[in-house]
Amino acid sequence: MLGSSTEFQVRGGFRNKQSQGVQMLPTYLPILIMMVVAAAMAAGLMLGSWLLGKVRGSRTELMPYECGLDPMDEPFKRMSVRYYVVALLFLLFDVETLFMFPVAAVFRDKIRMGWGLFVYGELLLFLAILFIGYVYVWKKGALRWE
Repeated sequence: MLGSSTEFQVRGGFRNKQSQGVQMLPTYLPILIMMVVAAAMAAGLMLGSWLLGKVRGSRTELMPYECGLDPMDEPFKRMSVRYYVVALLFLLFDVETLFMFPVAAVFRDKIRMGWGLFVYGELLLFLAILFIGYVYVWKKGALRWE
């Protein structure tokens, strides 16, 4: 019977799968070592700064710093939502433009394969959607500062 578990075991299927896992371990060993070294260094630096650093807690040193002047307002006042909207819009359009870099990197190869027009069309569609989003944000007044 083709494909039975007995035949799979006789051919050494399970044994080969285990040996592949053992062979892959050395390829991930440098990454594991790097992670352990990074964690040890971070812990060592934090411990060193805690042990060697001076504990300061005077009222003057704990005040918020405003260009050398005495603070005028409360340090923890509410921020306008506009700042967050602008930050989110920046992240949105920035991430969308990052998606264009991989397309540009492989565009020449896709032309050789005969996919150039299709990829170019997809890129134009992506830019059109990005432009429509930008026009929508502009019309809503999210970029207008008052």
